[in-house]
Amino acid sequence: MGAAENLPHAIPQGAIQALLRTISLPEATSIISAKVTAQYHSIYFIALPPTTRTHNHSDLVLRVSGRHLPTIKTSNELGVMSWVARNTTIPIPDLVASDSSEKNPIGHEYTLMSRIKGATLSDIYESLDDDQVDRLMDQLVGFLLQLHSHPWSGIGGLALDDREEAVLARVVDETFWQVPDIEKYWHGGETTDSLNIAGPYATYVDFIAAQVRQYIHLIKIHDALEFMRDSLPRLEAFVDALPNRADELNKVSLRLTHKDLHLANILYDVDSGSITAILDWEFSGVVPFTNWNPRRSFLWNGRDDERSLSEKQRLGDIFARRCAALEVSLLDDASFASPLQEGMQMVADFLRAITEVSPRGQRQDLVLDWKTTVLDKIGLFGV
Repeated sequence: MGAAENLPHAIPQGAIQALLRTISLPEATSIISAKVTAQYHSIYFIALPPTTRTHNHSDLVLRVSGRHLPTIKTSNELGVMSWVARNTTIPIPDLVASDSSEKNPIGHEYTLMSRIKGATLSDIYESLDDDQVDRLMDQLVGFLLQLHSHPWSGIGGLALDDREEAVLARVVDETFWQVPDIEKYWHGGETTDSLNIAGPYATYVDFIAAQVRQYIHLIKIHDALEFMRDSLPRLEAFVDALPNRADELNKVSLRLTHKDLHLANILYDVDSGSITAILDWEFSGVVPFTNWNPRRSFLWNGRDDERSLSEKQRLGDIFARRCAALEVSLLDDASFASPLQEGMQMVADFLRAITEVSPRGQRQDLVLDWKTTVLDKIGLFGV
């Protein structure tokens, strides 16, 4: 996972000025390192004379990536943001320049975007009155409808092709094994490619089968997962059984989703009552619609305290009420088509949890119960 100690060291201002020159931008009049620490980026606020290259913006944000998921995370964000900008009215920053390699003057992957005015919603939402909150929720409903109304032919992230068109690409997810933890917990030359799924995948069944095959691989090679090895024959039989029920299991819409739409990723202008930007699209992707909110982060207030769960529920109730008032079935449409389909997803979810925590020595009081759940759900498929 991302962590501050894995972020880039401070980038010298001279290197940032050199980067601006290589992308034909004028010299910055101000470069300020952000005080806040992002999970996967170091952030710099840059002021410079506006040009057509900057979309006439004079204030930019340079996000310098850590080396958590080389290339694919930056590439995915560029693909998703390009698609969102061209196909929706969802407000996002204008992309000025980017590089998914480290072959540049700052020596890191980066994105350079316009700086959007507005307050971080997690900081100010409690000051909003009921009418403002309703209007805010209505805007979110409208944005989600735009994302979820577009059909896709497969599951994966997005990337720009040679014509700068966004196309389906490999899956990118925050739950992936990332470089810092691979170096700490894995041996034998494992990489982000060898420990994670790829894609894109044509169907829900293909997607789940790829995940389970990957978890089987992890179980075979990590000593901390030895307790799962007696289940390997059943796991392999489960994968083999999925195509036999494909017609039922693939009854799901495939939709582009943000996957991490909490209040800290939303900018809001109090004076106009408008959302001014949705941020941080790097782990977005096309998923089975049942997974549109995979980490249940939607409407989380961005705080780790005892009230955060109840606040998320309260805001979720307001969102559901606004959906009903607008006669929108966003939430109902995310339901599983059958108990068998839900069981298939649960197998993948609990295997992911087991193979994520056991190599780290975490949650050992729970993993045997999770194993029982996996085997119970596999039983639905007669294996």
